[in-house]
Amino acid sequence: MRKSWSILKKEFLLLIRDIPGLIILFLMPVLLIFVVTLAQENALKVENSRTRILFADEVKSPFTAKLRANLETSGFFQSVTETDKVPVTLSRAKALIGKGEYKFGLLLPRSDTAIIILIDPTLQETYMRSVTNSLTYIIRGAQAKEAMNGIIGNLPGNMQPVIRSLVAETMKKLPPVRESYALKEKSAIQPGVIQNNVPGFILFAMFFIVIPLAGSLITEKTEGSFLRLRSLPVSLTAILGGKVIAYLVVCLLQFILMMGIGTWVFPTFFGFPPLELGHQYFAIAVATVAASLAAIGFGIIVGAAATTHNQAALFGSVMVVLLGITSGTFLPVHIMPAFIQYISYLSPVRWGIDNYLDLFIREGNIASILPNTVLLILFFVFAMVTSTAILSKNQ
Repeated sequence: MRKSWSILKKEFLLLIRDIPGLIILFLMPVLLIFVVTLAQENALKVENSRTRILFADEVKSPFTAKLRANLETSGFFQSVTETDKVPVTLSRAKALIGKGEYKFGLLLPRSDTAIIILIDPTLQETYMRSVTNSLTYIIRGAQAKEAMNGIIGNLPGNMQPVIRSLVAETMKKLPPVRESYALKEKSAIQPGVIQNNVPGFILFAMFFIVIPLAGSLITEKTEGSFLRLRSLPVSLTAILGGKVIAYLVVCLLQFILMMGIGTWVFPTFFGFPPLELGHQYFAIAVATVAASLAAIGFGIIVGAAATTHNQAALFGSVMVVLLGITSGTFLPVHIMPAFIQYISYLSPVRWGIDNYLDLFIREGNIASILPNTVLLILFFVFAMVTSTAILSKNQ
């Protein structure tokens, strides 16, 4: 017991003295979650704001007036018919969009029956397609209504009120369209930026312990303290066990820090909805310990295999970033190519994130997180067995 306490005390002293390592462990994930979350929230605001559309109308017909009214009432677009108190003409619209002052224009030339959607050529493909598809939908809807009115207008006069009444009654009977989340009945949790981001950055923070953890192991190997410890009646399991316990405390502190940011900092200072944890506290504790052990195992195996600090820092940091990207820390996994989605299933970061998403959003329980929890524990066991074999061979 005294030996274990001495080893544990040594690990905490090394941690406290490693100021750059502590900064990496706590400050970097905090900065990243702020930058990424605020950037995503700003992107959502821009996406949900009304897009300004230059409206160059040379036809001046009832149809073009209705089309402009449909744009305004859609909630997504704002038609602009003059700039700097000068009416928007076809040539002026092309010039303004060509200079990048506006991103889209709707041109209705007198000499042509085509309706032209004018696009800034520098726009990102995905954004451009989403806007043009919405514009096309509104235009086609206006054209369909115009065509129906034309057909009804050609009917005998006594039939027109009857047909219009039938059409109106039919439209009223159509079911409304609304959005809903696939949540459990009476669920109080609502998905949002905070609800989705915090799980990813919890795992990202935990796995970044690879740099100080591997660094401490390499320092002990290169300076000879590891061999001196092994010359004493202290087992390799006890030495590595001290590192596991010390860094488990670090991971738990990181978890508490991220929880505090999600439940208090973002709601208080930025007005975001607070992070909802649900009621499965035991399952959250199990998921956190399992993810922490996997992160510690990753750090120890890197430290055992690497021979220099540069190797460990470069490989560890690059791998953590790659695992974070492919596992959904920075971008949703479902928007990635199919082969990357398949690769992400092999990532312990993905297993940990999925556990938190099951608990924080889907309101899962201990049974729903059991498969990924078992994988995280098996990864930890594999890492520890492999690290022990490497260190025993090299001593």
